[in-house]
Amino acid sequence: MNEQLENPPVILVVNDDQVALELLKDLLEPEGYKVFMAQGAQPALEIVSTVRMDLILCDVVMPGMNGMELCRALKNSPKTADVPVLLVSAIRKEEAALLEGFASGADDYLEIPFRQEALLVKVARLAERHRVEKRYRDLVEHAADIIYTRDMDGRITSINEAGARFFGRPAFDLIGKSLSSLVGEEAARRDIAEIRKLKSFEPVRFIHSLTNAFGELRYLEGIITVERDAQGQSLGVRGVVRDVTDRTRAELALQKQNQEYRILFESNPCPMYLCAER
Repeated sequence: MNEQLENPPVILVVNDDQVALELLKDLLEPEGYKVFMAQGAQPALEIVSTVRMDLILCDVVMPGMNGMELCRALKNSPKTADVPVLLVSAIRKEEAALLEGFASGADDYLEIPFRQEALLVKVARLAERHRVEKRYRDLVEHAADIIYTRDMDGRITSINEAGARFFGRPAFDLIGKSLSSLVGEEAARRDIAEIRKLKSFEPVRFIHSLTNAFGELRYLEGIITVERDAQGQSLGVRGVVRDVTDRTRAELALQKQNQEYRILFESNPCPMYLCAER
């Protein structure tokens, strides 16, 4: 509640009817929402180009670009693709209309006339979901670990800023790239083959050595999890990778030192022993 008072969710209401806009604004603002109004699709697009929304509440029937067309445009734009859209319509809620609405990318649908409680419940659920998802995305994006997803054929579907820095390329430039182009053919082939053989839901742990964008050899420790649907079919892979170069080098140095001591002891003709100082 305190967070909402200090940083209220921002909602854009889109309708060609000014009276309907004012009515929705009067319903939402007392609930703690910051409300922007757009009398049509074009003004809505202009507003979202400068203001970050938590939810867009849009009428379906509007002159020019209707609500479903606006929804498609919003979902096709990287800037607004993640913003939930609640379509509002006086058209009879038949299955075909619902399917068309959801096909346009809408997150929910509300039929006019509606009860005030029904509107507020849907708005609260969608706005809160968006804020939670945004917090999660921010955590992933600013994490020190490399966090990525890929499909079962090894193509990158998402990667955070830490991964982009490691490979020295913008994150968007890595999307769609094959795993082999980033880690090499042999490592990619082994990784993909091991994942495809997995039958359990247990994560896979690994340590790889890989050269970063600056030509430095780094040791990476990762955990890979296969994402599956309700039927257990593999959908893709999620990975979290941590740079453990300092730790690994210290372990290797200790192993080398122990090996040198062992050789010294075994090759020295004189009697040698170790004792603990009391």
